Amino acid sequence: MKISIDNKIAVDAEIDMVHEEAVGDYKVKGDFHYLIYSNSEKERVVLKFNAQELTVTRFSRPQSVLKFDKGNFSAAQIPSPVGLQRLVTKTSHFELNIVSQELQVIYQLLPHPEAESALADYQMRLKWYE
Repeated sequence: MKISIDNKIAVDAEIDMVHEEAVGDYKVKGDFHYLIYSNSEKERVVLKFNAQELTVTRFSRPQSVLKFDKGNFSAAQIPSPVGLQRLVTKTSHFELNIVSQELQVIYQLLPHPEAESALADYQMRLKWYE
């Protein structure tokens, strides 16, 4: 299975485009779909999703976990040079299309739920295909 991830990241007035491709496995277990692959840093990555939520787990040291829940705040923990950062995501758009094998998520990364400004804004598109 080929996996393609495109992420448009806006921090202040600066915009970065990140594109990642990988070969991995696709599985369905219960109500969830799973995409499992190794990223460019040779870390195992598991994407677990359904029509309402997505969890991205990167098995790095320390482990990185981002959760996205349609219309809600969710927990995020990301390793950084100053240690493990505990942040939140706020997902404003979440659209899963199993037929076209695509998931689109628009979210903000915030220091805490009451924050008045985001650390960054993201538009992510995930596709998988043979």
